[in-house]
Amino acid sequence: MIRITNRLKLLVALATLLGLLSLFTSAVNYNEDPTVGETGWGQLCARSMLGVFEGKVEIAMISAGELPSLGTMPKVDEQPKWDKLKDMEFVLVKISGADLMTALGRSAKYMPRKNANLLHLAGLSVFCKRNGETNLVTAASVGAKPIVPGETYRVAMTKFLATGGGPFVGLKSLEVVTKDPHSLQRQIRLKMFPRGRIAPPASSYIFPSAI
Repeated sequence: MIRITNRLKLLVALATLLGLLSLFTSAVNYNEDPTVGETGWGQLCARSMLGVFEGKVEIAMISAGELPSLGTMPKVDEQPKWDKLKDMEFVLVKISGADLMTALGRSAKYMPRKNANLLHLAGLSVFCKRNGETNLVTAASVGAKPIVPGETYRVAMTKFLATGGGPFVGLKSLEVVTKDPHSLQRQIRLKMFPRGRIAPPASSYIFPSAI
């Protein structure tokens, strides 16, 4: 158990370093196709959900296939087209660690090939390894705390995902706990309007080559 914990701490340190490098790297051609990989816009949408819960929830997510429905897809260092921004509802759910890991596995499986089920994340580091033409998720963590299969987690996610859409199809532990859904459009405006620009994406999906 100690060896596993130390390995996870090393992976988290690597994820943090990769995230910091993304903030200080210039002249980079960032991926802007949300079905292929992480985008700054997708991660901004996920982070915006967390503001409703005032620090009581650390994990949020939205799927790649949902992002076009918002009506605007700003690239890194661009502003959203506020007149075109559409709304989307999100809620708070409870889910077992085992089912959360299953959904993350489905999300990461085909990277960097197109996958509408790719989850754009806030608060999670997901550690993966190549397995032929696909990927396997080996671990995930919130900060330095590993996701444990037998524990229950509170996650902010779109209503589509919360009702068993995308990579959450068939997952039995998924339970909506929000009485009324929240407006994602409103949270994005509170976070960015009027002059906010999209930051480069951090690395939520980590593929350590030498660990």
